[in-house]
Amino acid sequence: MTDGRDHQSNPPEFRRGQRNPLSVALSRLRYDPVLFVPFLLVGLLLAVVDWRHRRDPIPTLERTGLSTDGVNIQIEYVGYPTGIGQTLRPLESLIGLEPHYLGWGLALYVLPLVAVTVAGAATMARVMDRPVRIEAVASLFGFVVALDLLQRLFGSIAVLQEMGLWGFVPLAIYFALFVRLFLVPGLLVAGRPLRPALRESGRFADGRGWSLFALLLAIGLSAWLLSLLPVVGPVLSSALVAPVHAVAIGIVLERDGALRQSTG
Repeated sequence: MTDGRDHQSNPPEFRRGQRNPLSVALSRLRYDPVLFVPFLLVGLLLAVVDWRHRRDPIPTLERTGLSTDGVNIQIEYVGYPTGIGQTLRPLESLIGLEPHYLGWGLALYVLPLVAVTVAGAATMARVMDRPVRIEAVASLFGFVVALDLLQRLFGSIAVLQEMGLWGFVPLAIYFALFVRLFLVPGLLVAGRPLRPALRESGRFADGRGWSLFALLLAIGLSAWLLSLLPVVGPVLSSALVAPVHAVAIGIVLERDGALRQSTG
């Protein structure tokens, strides 16, 4: 897919063979700053959604971080490139609402997921030098919604929030799962059906678990720290961290030849 010329899908930093996906992603973003734009727009949207959440009557939770009791450290890694809003609306708060409030609440839930999907697809497709296809965007959107609902489910199980040190067990399972899912968003954007994408991503993770875990940890902690900043937190976590995540996925797929493997 590369021809040795200095076009945007083949920057000099990539050709010199850097092995760390994070350093390659940062080099690529310096070389092609247009890659920041989609998620910058997402960050602005997330900030507006936070503002609306705080002003409408539907119950909304504020994400916690620094408090008088100490630091509640969180790793904001959700399995796909995204920014982190400062508010969270439980879906159960939409039950029993009047139709106009229900429509409004659903719109504020769905719109950010659509924006994140489109931004992720556009960014990863640009890195992989591929067109953005509607079917691929739809597949990625289904994946994003499924992971969002799964994490909301886990977050609503009280026993998981009260396990103390035993909480490291489900946390380890959580990250083991996401290590194996790391490449799925990029494979979906490249046109893979979901099942082959899951298999290929899992095969890629074999033998690379710790290096992928370190990358996930860096992404999740950076997103959390930036999201704590008042007002601009969602914009910065989206504009600075999500592009790195998306570009890293595309770089890994290109560098390791995963896009040339059989989907069988």
